[in-house]
Amino acid sequence: MKLPRSLRSTAGYRLSTAVALLLGSSIAVAAAAKDPCAAIAGKSIATFNEAKDCLNHFPYNETTAKQTLDTVRKVVNELYVFNEIAASPPNIDGLSVVPVNISQGLSVIEREKWTSDRAFQDAVALVLDKVEDAHLVYSPFCYRQFIFWQPIQLNSLVRNGRTVINVAYVKDDIWSEAQSSWTGCEVTHIDDREALDMVVDYAVNNNGESKDVNTCFNNIMNTKSYFHGWDDGADDLGYHRFLPAQETHSYTLRCPKNGTKSTDEQYDVPFTVHVPWVAQVPQGFNDADSYWSNYCESHASKFSKRNGEESFQLVDEELKKIHEGQAFDLAINAAGESTGRYAEFIPLDGENEKVGVIDIQSFSITPADRDEFLRNFTAGLEDFEKRGVEKIILDLSQNGGGDACAGEFIIDSFFGTTPDYPSDVKYSPFMERVIKKAYEVKSTKWYDYRPMDTKYDGSEWFSKTVKETRGKEQVEFSQPITLSCDNWSNGAKPYNNTRWKGSDVLILSDGRCGSTCAIVASRLHLSHDVPAMGLGGIRGNRMQFASFPGGESDRLSGFLMDLASLGLQDDPDAPQPFPERADMGWTFREVYRPLPDEADMGKSEYLLEYTVNNADCRLYFNDENADSVQNVWKQAAQIVRKGECPLQKDN
Repeated sequence: MKLPRSLRSTAGYRLSTAVALLLGSSIAVAAAAKDPCAAIAGKSIATFNEAKDCLNHFPYNETTAKQTLDTVRKVVNELYVFNEIAASPPNIDGLSVVPVNISQGLSVIEREKWTSDRAFQDAVALVLDKVEDAHLVYSPFCYRQFIFWQPIQLNSLVRNGRTVINVAYVKDDIWSEAQSSWTGCEVTHIDDREALDMVVDYAVNNNGESKDVNTCFNNIMNTKSYFHGWDDGADDLGYHRFLPAQETHSYTLRCPKNGTKSTDEQYDVPFTVHVPWVAQVPQGFNDADSYWSNYCESHASKFSKRNGEESFQLVDEELKKIHEGQAFDLAINAAGESTGRYAEFIPLDGENEKVGVIDIQSFSITPADRDEFLRNFTAGLEDFEKRGVEKIILDLSQNGGGDACAGEFIIDSFFGTTPDYPSDVKYSPFMERVIKKAYEVKSTKWYDYRPMDTKYDGSEWFSKTVKETRGKEQVEFSQPITLSCDNWSNGAKPYNNTRWKGSDVLILSDGRCGSTCAIVASRLHLSHDVPAMGLGGIRGNRMQFASFPGGESDRLSGFLMDLASLGLQDDPDAPQPFPERADMGWTFREVYRPLPDEADMGKSEYLLEYTVNNADCRLYFNDENADSVQNVWKQAAQIVRKGECPLQKDN
């Protein structure tokens, strides 16, 4: 599960500089006699400054800050599997990896006297965001309730062999001066900078989606053909869930002359508009006090002080609400949003009638939907076989991952069993107690792992540790393990594929194929020679087809519920809930590429998160496909039919 992002600075970024920038952008807390939240309560939209005044109304509290930082430190130091390598990462050609010493960054934050609680909370989010691991996030829900929109929404297209920044659509419902006629206009400059340079710089320095710049570039652009509603960070150029860095931006536009198309490149005289950020206001508050009680105050902070059944139930309900993503007052309902069907089978027609598309939007299959998903996936492949489909495009764009066993089922449906990619978990005495208890009661996800070496019994795979080098540190890890999916499919058999080999399937990805999706795509590519087509990105360089393939992640809300079910919520080493309503995610299991030799187990150069998985060919967004995923598929099908995306073996 992904969580919110925050603001970053420049390519020469250092944590101390970032903190200073946040300090400089903070304003004094509103005077006690004025309630800026009451001033906008009940409104549908507010100005940038009105929303800023409300968010900055709540004062910095040293006790709250210390409790927050204590929990973040405990998770990072004891549970986050990439903590040490993040501080001293390898230099990898094709990836943008900046060293981030999280502990030092948190210490810098702790020494500051912040002018508002929001500024402090955003600084914590910023430090984790800079690691560029989308699993590692801190989300202060208190300050993620507003949605900040730019009336001009942008995308990037290749037009007549030239990369342009384009107005994808205009939100004239939030700013009366916006004009729908701007749609299709080229943006030549943003804030007096060449537009493409500004967008690339923002992608490199202000988006923690991936260590691949092309994926980050795709993430911040608002191409309508791929916009499934990833609404938990909203860190693109067009909308944020966090307070933007400035009130307005200047856009210089040149629009097609009347009667011409954008591709004709005949323009009227360029003009510049000053576009404000507009805040969409949550509706569940009347004043600052009710805003705080509804969005910020956390009952989960009483986790270790449960007195009676009522308190127990209250805390559990709070954690469940946070874990299930119900903490946002506003949700984005965008065109192209996931339908909840998980996978859709689309046979193409015309000259592409022998090509079928499987659009997998998510691997997050709920237990209630599991049987239907299994039946539908098998039925879809059977239908493709009856139709005589010869080539399959597996569209994994904008797929944020989910259940690893769902991915396992899909791989097995195409290619039968696949050797498991080895993985391991960072050791700590506290986690040894957690996993030992999980095996005793046969409960929680910690019971679902099995050692790849069968000589280890029960939870011994965790306690019999090995030391590996991560960055400049020696770190203790468990024995290699695999995830058990024996009972996931309830005995349902995967489709028995005798028709399609690896070269008959094509992975299509804009890079935003993360977590479980990234591991599935990597296994298809590396173990079964399935070629991959990158979509979009910055023209002229190779891109990855998967992002944040770290292995597996957890969230504090779910982790605390697991501890409660195991009776370990009062363990002295357990992380405490955040004192304000917030959540945190982290990678707890690292996964490796296929190893040339068992002796290579543990070597950091084989970690999926810190290696390059380049696409074999490329398709760019253009004026024909940017607003139509069907046209994307048609163009990809033509490449598949002509055999123009052969597998390229990377060293």
